[in-house]
Amino acid sequence: MTDHIIGKKENPLISIVLNIVIPVFILKKGNNILTDVDFIFSINEQIVVLLVALSFPMIYFFIDLSLKKQANFISILGFVNVLLTGGIGVFGGMYGLSRIWFILKEGLMPLIIGLVFLFTIKKGNPLMRTFIYNEAIFNTGVINNKLNEINKLSDFNKVLEKSSYLIVLAFFFSSIIQFVLASIIVKVDPGHTDFNDQVGTMTWVSYFVVMIPSLLMFGISIYRMVMGIKELTGFETEDFLNN
Repeated sequence: MTDHIIGKKENPLISIVLNIVIPVFILKKGNNILTDVDFIFSINEQIVVLLVALSFPMIYFFIDLSLKKQANFISILGFVNVLLTGGIGVFGGMYGLSRIWFILKEGLMPLIIGLVFLFTIKKGNPLMRTFIYNEAIFNTGVINNKLNEINKLSDFNKVLEKSSYLIVLAFFFSSIIQFVLASIIVKVDPGHTDFNDQVGTMTWVSYFVVMIPSLLMFGISIYRMVMGIKELTGFETEDFLNN
């Protein structure tokens, strides 16, 4: 059943619905729906709404993980982000944390990831090898054999490095925009009646303003890598790209 819902290849529409549409709807309308939640659960209504909304991307993550037997980079980021958002929303409301914790989380997560990517580039082993240049996308065995045969491996490493810098820029761009958006949209502290609604707004706005441009930069990075491989090896795309 779950195999049919998600499939071995991730369905973008289902991913958007479960990770964006449903959580945003619950965050923005949940207070109106769960009017008696305080009585039923003996817990703050805002916390219940937040946890229910965040449960959808968490469930999706674990179903996707169980089907594919491995987690992709984007899904891991989404899962960590969900945990942090839930932690700030729940414990922030309990202990009176400021909204700045949520704003910092939004800005620091992509910044830290970008810095990790940059560090691995400087160390000569870009994370692109793990997250993009892998058997899920490329037939790395065929490519590496050809590069070794024609003594072009060092040239390919330069292609990989340049493509990696685009990924770093994507995360740095995301960090700045996320911080600005969170500062503008989230005006109340965790526990406030409007906090969930503003987090919901932040979720869908950042998807269009941040996620789509960042994915375009990821796409450009992969495209540059593909063109570099074709130029160095003489292969056609179908010779080294997996389905």
